[in-house]
Amino acid sequence: METVLKTNNHITLSWVKHLLESSNINFYVLDESMSSVEGNITAIPMRILVNRNDLEKAKKIIFDAKKNL
Repeated sequence: METVLKTNNHITLSWVKHLLESSNINFYVLDESMSSVEGNITAIPMRILVNRNDLEKAKKIIFDAKKNL
């Protein structure tokens, strides 16, 4: 698994999860609960990991979506 996103922003996390789900890319979210537990002081960023084989595709999906904002 490879990290495709690190963020402290819950909205960004939700948006990227939606992009990946819509593209049928499996992923794991790490430290989502820790972000809330630690008081959201941004000490522990949330991370989205994807399979190494999907990494470039996931990065492209996120990049293209950001261009269209």
